[in-house]
Amino acid sequence: MSWYIAASLGSVSLLVACGGVATLVWGWLPPWLRSRIIRPVLFGWTQLTMAAALLAQLVGGRLIKTPDVRFAVTMSGAVVMLLAVGLIALAQHQPPRR
Repeated sequence: MSWYIAASLGSVSLLVACGGVATLVWGWLPPWLRSRIIRPVLFGWTQLTMAAALLAQLVGGRLIKTPDVRFAVTMSGAVVMLLAVGLIALAQHQPPRR
């Protein structure tokens, strides 16, 4: 992974993590998501999960030199990213009523 891809991935991860912290602490959502997100706390945790997945991709692609370990770390990042996509879908739906 070249340095400019790693720098871009790191800055996107930091931006997503800052958005997740802002959502969890203050309940802030970007204006384009306010009408869609029903559960902002779950969405904040989802953003932190996505930032962790992006960091796993960064660490696996740039810092780890052993091919088997690199594959395991980057694939775990991909699995966590898919989990985050599912959490985004849950954050957009109403919780079940009793």
